Amino acid sequence: MGFTTQDDKLYLFAFVHFLPGKYNTWQGAYDELAKYVWAEEPTTETYYFGIPCDFADDVENTPLMFAFEVYDKRDSLYHVHFTSPTMQTTFIPVALPNMTTGFDLQHYARVGGFLDRPGDGRACGFMYDVKIKCTSVEARDRVAARLTALAPAIEAAVPTQDGGILTWVAFASQDVDTDTRLLIRFRDKAAFHAYTRLPAVLDFWAAGKEEDVDKMEQWGYVENGKGWLHR
Repeated sequence: MGFTTQDDKLYLFAFVHFLPGKYNTWQGAYDELAKYVWAEEPTTETYYFGIPCDFADDVENTPLMFAFEVYDKRDSLYHVHFTSPTMQTTFIPVALPNMTTGFDLQHYARVGGFLDRPGDGRACGFMYDVKIKCTSVEARDRVAARLTALAPAIEAAVPTQDGGILTWVAFASQDVDTDTRLLIRFRDKAAFHAYTRLPAVLDFWAAGKEEDVDKMEQWGYVENGKGWLHR
């Protein structure tokens, strides 16, 4: 492995796929689960959600919700969170029948960045999720190392210092050894545009883009006002 992870936590990216018009039903079950998790599961450090921008004004009909969760370790997801009585008896019996798939989970390790630069968990205006699929394991190592090197430049950049970039975290997949990922939260779209034009960001994309990057997937979300960025 040609890069260094920043901690031993589990960073979970997930998608919830809803049957038509079932977001509110699913969310009602989640609200009860969230009360339990906040009170009884300190190992669930982050429980955070986004709605596709296309459905920002029609949330109840969204077919998809993005989830970002952080656990102190992998075991806490599968042997604490998923096995809790509230999960098993209150949430799953309501949630799963209103989904088009089961739980769509992707596991990551952090390779750099900051979860909450202001430190107060403030809401964002725009959330940006980028998956970089590399051409080989070795290419993924190089891209992950470049992401680690990029992190301090992002934290020191004017848009971050001015409160425009709230979150910038880079990850390496634990499931697919050629994947990396970025989660970035912005105050607004203007901060997003300022970020994409930073020289350090442009240099990152230019480095090895033909040799190292095979495909890229990008999504934009707005918060749904549920959960927490951190405790």
